[in-house]
Amino acid sequence: MSTDLELLAAYKPVIMQDKKEPFIITAMGCTIFRETKKSDSFPKREIVINKKEVDFAIEYAIWYDFDIQHLYELEHVWVYVDYHGRVIKVEASFHGKFLNMVDLDNGELILENGTHPVVYAQPGKHALVPDPRVIRVIPAWLESCQEMAGADGVLVQDMFADQIHTDEDLQKMTETYIKEVFGFKPSMEFVPFTLENEKLMSWEELKQSIPDRVNKQIAVIKDYFHK
Repeated sequence: MSTDLELLAAYKPVIMQDKKEPFIITAMGCTIFRETKKSDSFPKREIVINKKEVDFAIEYAIWYDFDIQHLYELEHVWVYVDYHGRVIKVEASFHGKFLNMVDLDNGELILENGTHPVVYAQPGKHALVPDPRVIRVIPAWLESCQEMAGADGVLVQDMFADQIHTDEDLQKMTETYIKEVFGFKPSMEFVPFTLENEKLMSWEELKQSIPDRVNKQIAVIKDYFHK
């Protein structure tokens, strides 16, 4: 396990966040792929390991307690490493899909200290892009942080449907809470957020903790309206 933790720390991504971003990353759930296999945390995709070039890939499932439009968020970075320990490809999640993380001007990887991918988070929404210029072409990127804040209430993914529950009242409370407490105007100035190594964990550990994390925030929201 210690070897795995050292590996996870060695390739941990640097997330560039807006200076006014109201949410922080509180955990990364990690999976090391040494062969082609379907992702458990991003079930719509298979992580393909071309053994001629790739020794392993690390999936970082990035946890936020909130998205600016709904309760809780999970984004992903995939780092592909060759047999010499060099990063040869980086992908990251973008609104349910994924993009290659390369410099838009020269197509090269963007790495800090040679092994840490640098990616940019859409303000409030946290979709990941390789260049902050891309954010301005995303529909409603600004409105989602202001008048559209909280619009989606509590999201309940199928894998947690038996442990996270919502209703019409909670949906309305969550929308109002997010808009009142977290609504903001992005600065479009970005600063690095690097998660402490002790907050790296296996995906299974993070997955097991998610219902408790979400239900704690639901309790905070309910308290907000019943002071």
